[in-house]
Amino acid sequence: MITLENNVLSLGISPKIGGSVLFFRYKGQDILQPTINPKTAEHASLFVMLPYCGQITDNKFTYFGITRHVTPLPEQNSTAVNGDGWVNSWEKESVTKNQAILTYQHNKKDGGFPFDYLAKIIYTLEKNQLRITICLKNPSKLPIPCGMGISPCFMQKSAAKLYFNTTHIWHHENTPIFDRPYETPKEWNFSDGKTITENFDTAFGGWDGQAVVKYTNGLQIHIQAPNIFHHIALNTHTSADDSFYLAPISNTPDAFNLAALGVINTGIQSIGPDQTLTQTLTLSVETAS
Repeated sequence: MITLENNVLSLGISPKIGGSVLFFRYKGQDILQPTINPKTAEHASLFVMLPYCGQITDNKFTYFGITRHVTPLPEQNSTAVNGDGWVNSWEKESVTKNQAILTYQHNKKDGGFPFDYLAKIIYTLEKNQLRITICLKNPSKLPIPCGMGISPCFMQKSAAKLYFNTTHIWHHENTPIFDRPYETPKEWNFSDGKTITENFDTAFGGWDGQAVVKYTNGLQIHIQAPNIFHHIALNTHTSADDSFYLAPISNTPDAFNLAALGVINTGIQSIGPDQTLTQTLTLSVETAS
């Protein structure tokens, strides 16, 4: 495990388990659900989703008129979900006291996503902020579709109030929307702050890239994502009874197939030959005065 730290933050990272985060602490206090000996990154405090978020229906999609098949990896339980990064080992490129750079090279011949790509995650601690930079490079001669996201697991949903602004719903529970999203219901509007009083496995759209988790003890975690992250997912179906995921994602669930059907605003990005898509998300921690 790699450990980063500064005066107020500490971060534990496992390169071999999907380049995931095993703990994130502020002044010694756990900010995310800590993980001890996880079997996969799915059970980590935070994992990175790339080169797409959510599931791919029937493990195939059409891109530029060609049907591409995605081979699920063993950890994905027969359905391709959340990309390849979280189920593979990453290499350490460099590590300092407050920064770690990890790399992963994907070969389509090994299964998973049907395109080659090079990926990099840069974890940086600066003052009260964790910055997560995700890079995807296309080494081929044809464009590739992609998406990315992070899935932090927060603690104590019973003591948390969530703040985030969205305009519509793409997916709730096991019911994806195949023609168009629908307006965010009033009871699921978190703009002015809302506690979690029911189960969610929901992908929201029209997100403005800002979210806050506020706890009754005054602790606050601010999430900030760049403008390709127009979606955010809330999932309360976790193995830890009082934890939840609030995940910034750039694409909707099953975005490749929805886009192929002509549905707009699914968030799919295209990377041209030898081009790199780089995005940085931040988690800032503070206590209310």
